[in-house]
Amino acid sequence: MKARVALVACSDYESENVRAAVRRALELLGGLSAVLPRGESALLKPNLLSARNPDRAVTTHPAVLEPLIEASRAAGFSPSIGDSPGGALRGVERVWRNTGMQDLSERTGVPLVNFEGGSSVEMRGSLRSYMIARPVIDADVVINVAKMKTHVLTAYTGCVKNMFGAVPGFAKGRLHSDVPRPVPFSRHIVDIYSLVRPSFNLMDAVVAMEGDGPSGGKPRKVGAILAGTDGVAVDAVAAQMMGFREVAVPMLRQAHERGLGTASLSEIEILGDDPDSFDTEGFQLPRPGLLNLIPSFIVKALKPWIWVYPEMSKDWGCQAERCGLCVRSCPVGAIEMTETGPVVDRKTCVECLCCHEVCPHDAVRVRLSWLAGRFA
Repeated sequence: MKARVALVACSDYESENVRAAVRRALELLGGLSAVLPRGESALLKPNLLSARNPDRAVTTHPAVLEPLIEASRAAGFSPSIGDSPGGALRGVERVWRNTGMQDLSERTGVPLVNFEGGSSVEMRGSLRSYMIARPVIDADVVINVAKMKTHVLTAYTGCVKNMFGAVPGFAKGRLHSDVPRPVPFSRHIVDIYSLVRPSFNLMDAVVAMEGDGPSGGKPRKVGAILAGTDGVAVDAVAAQMMGFREVAVPMLRQAHERGLGTASLSEIEILGDDPDSFDTEGFQLPRPGLLNLIPSFIVKALKPWIWVYPEMSKDWGCQAERCGLCVRSCPVGAIEMTETGPVVDRKTCVECLCCHEVCPHDAVRVRLSWLAGRFA
């Protein structure tokens, strides 16, 4: 049987338009109660990368969660919203407020759960053990509410990558430090996904992100909602719409090979609207992420001439704020805050680009070597 993915047009984030689109997507799949296992608690896991306004397309828009809250309650579940956002250890309230989740919580009465604030459970995957936030383990069902974005390290981020947020902050940093290279890192993302596979996946692609995402790219209107029980299949459809070749994204290929879902478009039935009806022509893919699509033996042979490096400047927005999030988020301690702003020790840097991912001020940009730029 083919994996089914609902694809529904949604022109903007007006509440009634989003509600209609999400309802149609759920109806195409038979209704939320029909696809979820029985239970009482439902954890909605959005992408709350950092304390950004949802209009910047860095985080899942709260308008997409609201109809899911309604649907989960109608299916008999008590919903909550949880994540492990960047900077949560020093003020998750700012993240809730800036991303619109606090207002959503107050309006709907749904509690917000900070994965950093509770205990974790050590779970063994096929590659190693990982610390998983207890709220993810304790929930009867997990509804994955992802965002369609590019990613400078993994090329693409959607449903599978969003579940990396089930790992609390410091544990995420350790993994980046231990496995900084894109393809091996993707294997661990897939390994974590195998432990915390969500019961249902819905993707916010009303406004996606193109370019050097997941935080430094540009908003790109796609006008779509995608949904399905197979997160890999949802990602495969979204990745194709963005312009990635079939099974070209390492993370999706690895998940497919492990039997965690299908990334083969011939094995996916798309319900609803035609993917070609959405304006995604010329979608800008991430420059560093495209290097992941080059055979690894070529990259290894040319390693001295192929590098991707975070570059910072006080003129790019950091001087006024100097929040230090990049310093705290660097898994190898390669960044130092000075009087003129953050400085990267290139000898220590492992090129994981965590600083670029979490910076809320667009003060970290990606610099490629000449040869890396030619490949990208």
